[in-house]
Amino acid sequence: MKTVIALFSALLAAPLYAADAQPAADAAAPAAAPAAPVQPTGTVARAQFTSAIENREPTDQLTSLTNDQTRVYFFTELKDMANQRATHRWEYKGEVKSEVGFDVGANRWRVFSSKTLDPSWTGEWKVTVVDANGNTLGANTFTYVVAPPAAAAPAAPAAPAAAPAPAQQ
Repeated sequence: MKTVIALFSALLAAPLYAADAQPAADAAAPAAAPAAPVQPTGTVARAQFTSAIENREPTDQLTSLTNDQTRVYFFTELKDMANQRATHRWEYKGEVKSEVGFDVGANRWRVFSSKTLDPSWTGEWKVTVVDANGNTLGANTFTYVVAPPAAAAPAAPAAPAAAPAPAQQ
């Protein structure tokens, strides 16, 4: 019976996974040096917020947008990133609201993403352009502001009083 208990105790003390079973000498071994960060291999030549894209180009450059407009675009021209992946990371108040990834097809590649904004999400918005390794290639911000109240339309002038109809005899 002592043999069965000893065997059972030995089994309980044994690691359950091979990865857990390391010789005691490994515990004293120095930790491996951390891998060097992978450097970005491309660049952002242009990046801007815009109200529309036409012929793969931004139509204007926005630094602020009123909340009576709910759609905004972010345009980016990438250089030297052929056959890589880039991402637009849309952030509001430190929270990532969306990520849009792109497969880059040539050394000069233009991409854009858009976001439909809730009118209550006023404040600063940020889009960060990141590569496949998580490196930041660029970032831009715009401010989403409350639209001013619409001006009251001027009252229409009163219609002239109708002339009395001639009396009939």
